[in-house]
Amino acid sequence: MKEVKFSVLVTVKDMFLFLVHHSYRGVSLLADAIVTFGAIGLLIAGFGEGDPVKTVALIFVALLFTVVHPLQLYMKARKQVKRNEVFKKPLDYVLTDEGITLSQEEQSQSITWADVYQVKEYKSQILVYTGRVYAFVWPKSALAECEAEVKELFKKHLSEQVAGKSIK
Repeated sequence: MKEVKFSVLVTVKDMFLFLVHHSYRGVSLLADAIVTFGAIGLLIAGFGEGDPVKTVALIFVALLFTVVHPLQLYMKARKQVKRNEVFKKPLDYVLTDEGITLSQEEQSQSITWADVYQVKEYKSQILVYTGRVYAFVWPKSALAECEAEVKELFKKHLSEQVAGKSIK
């Protein structure tokens, strides 16, 4: 039986990237882009000229999803990592043919491969969702030596729909 072991210490940056990936996708991303570019278009067209309230409102709307929302996500990530005891110590993962075991100190939790809802791979991290909003956040830096083995287990035990086409 093949076993892959690694440890992850989730940082504020890791949590922020997870929140960004989770927030900016699908219909939400499209709606944010339409509102942002609409506000920029109205500013360029001179819609707010002569009325400073309209101009300020359009500038705020244009910045809302490009500056304000990411700042809110960063603050949320920072708060989550700083206040949650789970993120103060490394999380140890063991992947086997049966599933994924997560442990920290004396506590341990296991899930089967059937419990994996979806896997998404990004440039700097792999997200293993166990529900629509709950995921294991695995920075690729923590997987450096075993990333290929992890992906091999994904391909072996998860359907393409669950593993995602992004898992190469």
